[in-house]
Amino acid sequence: MKIKSLLLACATACTFAVPAMAEGGMFEGSLPENWTADVVAAVKWNYYNFSNWQQDGTSNYTWLVSFDADVTGKWKVANWRNLVNLAVGKTWTDGLGQRKSADKIFWESMVDFNITEKFKLYAGNRFETQFLAGYTYSTDDEGNEVKKAVSSFMDPAYETQVAGVAFIPNDMFSQRLGFANRMTISNGYGFADDKDTEKFEKFKNEPGLESITEFKYAFSNIASFKSRLWAFVNFKGIDEIDGKWENLLAVTLVPYVELQVGYDMAYDKDLDRDAQYKTMVLFGLTWRWF
Repeated sequence: MKIKSLLLACATACTFAVPAMAEGGMFEGSLPENWTADVVAAVKWNYYNFSNWQQDGTSNYTWLVSFDADVTGKWKVANWRNLVNLAVGKTWTDGLGQRKSADKIFWESMVDFNITEKFKLYAGNRFETQFLAGYTYSTDDEGNEVKKAVSSFMDPAYETQVAGVAFIPNDMFSQRLGFANRMTISNGYGFADDKDTEKFEKFKNEPGLESITEFKYAFSNIASFKSRLWAFVNFKGIDEIDGKWENLLAVTLVPYVELQVGYDMAYDKDLDRDAQYKTMVLFGLTWRWF
């Protein structure tokens, strides 16, 4: 039922969006000829307030601030690509309080060496952490909420060095496969700790293999879709695999107003034995730079 609702929302947005209202980024044309960029800043929200409302309803609001940048410089010998994804948001529900809805710091920098037109050697670095503290929520014997911190800025933080071979046939698709060294930093919450030892470890080094599959497609000047599938296999064994699949459909309804529909799936054995899922539908102001 949720999937059908998402598809209906997407179809409605694509149908009623007006192509004549589409426009380029605010700084379009200011980049050197050998550089390309897709940079968007956004503020999304929703708000409901009920007062003496006799029908069913609960007051709530959600806000999200995000910044996405995909910038590439192209030369004869090599291409240099930088991905930046920043997001922070919260949801408040009457009677439940405030919870995080988004919290992400992501920076990936890759250099592709142009061995052939489609196959390239690459090397790069990736950094990931969060802005705000994360909590778990429970209740005590008296029914009072118990709030326990389980993560914070730089705890955990992930630093990954990668090198391998990339297949990039066009601007829409790329496949990367290479060696990766994934480092986990966690000073207080145990994300880097080996539970089989008595010592509390604050740092973990994991060499392994990494795969990144990316696809992006622009239906028109007002609608685009992008997907990224990341997988990392520790050399310890196949059961040490981590993965994340991110999908986002963005539709510009009128200038500076955008609808986003996203679906993410993630698996990390250190966090949970089961896969994690996230679906989002967001509407709000969008400031396109390029």
